[in-house]
Amino acid sequence: MMKCGILITGSLYWDNENERDVWRERRLRMSESTRVRAPIRYGRKSTRWGSAFTMTFEQGDPSGWALLVPCQCKIQTIEDMIIEAEALWEAEDPNSEPGMIGKDWGVVGAQFGNDEARELLAPAWKSCFQADGRKGLSVVGDDGVLNIKWPETEDGAPADMNVILAAATKPEPGSPGPDEVADAWLRQSDGHERYFLENVRHHIRTSDDCKIWRRIEERKPDWLECEKYADAIGTLQAETAGRQ
Repeated sequence: MMKCGILITGSLYWDNENERDVWRERRLRMSESTRVRAPIRYGRKSTRWGSAFTMTFEQGDPSGWALLVPCQCKIQTIEDMIIEAEALWEAEDPNSEPGMIGKDWGVVGAQFGNDEARELLAPAWKSCFQADGRKGLSVVGDDGVLNIKWPETEDGAPADMNVILAAATKPEPGSPGPDEVADAWLRQSDGHERYFLENVRHHIRTSDDCKIWRRIEERKPDWLECEKYADAIGTLQAETAGRQ
């Protein structure tokens, strides 16, 4: 039996809409979440979040922090792995048809942490991934493999998993800078800043967070006074002060 985990980079971890809380309760061991290094940034405009930027993976050094959450069930066969991948994609996109693992804007990718997992699962996963003509997207190759460095914990140890699954989304052309990312939240007034501040609250971070925060703080939007954001704002203020 092999351990499988979900690498989460944003609202899948904390959002309760579209029964994401049900997915977490039924399939994940949330109390065993581990903070790990990951190459992430705010890089995809999302209509759901007011055309603000949501998290994407990128090639390069893992300068951000994501959360690795163990699945409740261990994996023995490719069928077990596909069940977890399909459940992950349903949580990512509840409008998908049953049995899907991706669309043209995002897809589930997999990493294999040892020879046993690669030999037993990788060929079958590739066949499943390519079954409907699916191609790679973002950091996921045409073989369905998530092409990022194997995650490491805060003490530098490799993540203790045999298989890691993650939903990778298609980034916007080019790389939006911190000011552009901040301005997208500043332009809206429907509460979508929650995406950034809930990520901070749950320790999902990018290397640009302090720069994004400086821009937001300078513009002083009304939602900075919202009490529910106080802890996340306090974290950002302390970090920004420490870098001056």
